[in-house]
Amino acid sequence: MQFSKTKLLKAGFTLVVIASIASTLYVIKAEALAWHVWHQFTHHDHHGLDLSDYQVAIERKTLGDYKNASGLTFNNETGTLFTVLNDMSMIVEFTKDGQPIREIKVHGTDDLEGISHLEKDYYVVADERESKLWLLQIKPETREISIQDARLLRFGMNERGNKNFEGVTWDSVHHRLIVVKERDPKYVMSVTGLYEPNEGKQSQIEVQRMRQFDPALKWALRDLSSVTYHERTGHFFLLSDESKLLKQFNEEGQTLGSLALWKGFHGLHENVPQAEGVSIDDEGNVYIVSEPNLFYVFKPKSSHTQD
Repeated sequence: MQFSKTKLLKAGFTLVVIASIASTLYVIKAEALAWHVWHQFTHHDHHGLDLSDYQVAIERKTLGDYKNASGLTFNNETGTLFTVLNDMSMIVEFTKDGQPIREIKVHGTDDLEGISHLEKDYYVVADERESKLWLLQIKPETREISIQDARLLRFGMNERGNKNFEGVTWDSVHHRLIVVKERDPKYVMSVTGLYEPNEGKQSQIEVQRMRQFDPALKWALRDLSSVTYHERTGHFFLLSDESKLLKQFNEEGQTLGSLALWKGFHGLHENVPQAEGVSIDDEGNVYIVSEPNLFYVFKPKSSHTQD
């Protein structure tokens, strides 16, 4: 009997040790670190952005007195960035060095989580709680806008909740929106037909889950907080707040490198606390916003040196 108790005590102690190790590995995001290191030492001739060469050029710059910046897009036509504030129902336009230049009040919604510039004056914003995408026209003089005047796309899934649409980006090559769902489950999908550049063409809305990303998302990223499409490379960049990683993928879902948002990586002096939005400009510079209102810019080392 004594022998059995000893075995039970040893087994219990072993389980406690294993649980403690597992908990520690989870807290330090060990799997994300392992994936990142692996990508740094695995060279791919993929004609994409070499994220291992990027260094932070602007770190933790505050965007005014705003709160809950969530989502980010770069407008190549104006050379400016746009973010949404999900507790203030507002869109803010600012320069590439993080200087706010315009506020746009959005009436009729209170949970904006993503924004993407399409072309000209057209943008799409995502409402996470209601699982909706809105097509907005924001002109240079716009200071207020109502959701009632926008075109709506509402999905028949995940009707309400706080784990739905976290990011949206426009694929100008294939004329489709790329939308990411945060978690439970997390996935990437494409939406065609919400916006058609050819005004004379009839369009039908089609939604398709991009299952080629599922294997990588299952193990490599704990959640999805944003997405951006880079036209020059044709690659997708998925941002994870919980994993503190920005990962680059091709159309087939193959991982092609990552940018770590932890202290000590890419010149960062502190962790990026809660990365919620990412965008890339036509020069390949990476922009990230983190709640509540922190702004980051990452550039290739050569460009950073010249600056």
